[in-house]
Amino acid sequence: MRRFLPHTALAFYLSVLPATAADRYGGWLLEQPRSSVFTLSFKQSVPRNGKIATSELGFICDQRDKSAHVGVLLIPVDGTFKNQQRVILVLIQKNNDQYDPSDLLQHWKNGTEYIFLESNDDADKLTSLLKANEVDGVKSIHFFFPNDSDAGPQTANHIVVDLAGFSDGFSDFQKACAPQAR
Repeated sequence: MRRFLPHTALAFYLSVLPATAADRYGGWLLEQPRSSVFTLSFKQSVPRNGKIATSELGFICDQRDKSAHVGVLLIPVDGTFKNQQRVILVLIQKNNDQYDPSDLLQHWKNGTEYIFLESNDDADKLTSLLKANEVDGVKSIHFFFPNDSDAGPQTANHIVVDLAGFSDGFSDFQKACAPQAR
């Protein structure tokens, strides 16, 4: 499998760059931080240790190679993710406390302070799950992934992502990411 972008570049694009264009779809934001890069992201802020901390789920494409490849990045709340494994199992559920056969278990790669998908097949499965749940009236989806066993009392991370607006935002994201005929 070919690498999409170095994972540090993914984090850089999603977390730091100011956008040149932005559209809102519910809690989702479609941005173009560089002329050839598009992102669709959902950020969730929570109080933590007297401060506001943010987690983020983002989809990213870089048109420079004209492949329309989409990567996915999940940035946990600062300081909550401690796992040294190369591959991280992520359970994506529509219910916080109940497993459903339509839930998804995926292998994400570890970027130390974030995790990412780089396979188009895996990104497509995640996208399909998010769209299907939004159509079914599910308000949010839950991402669970483990910390190392010696990381302390918090053994798992739990991030909630709102689905309202995802399908419309992703449709426009796909249009923006489509290879341009030249």
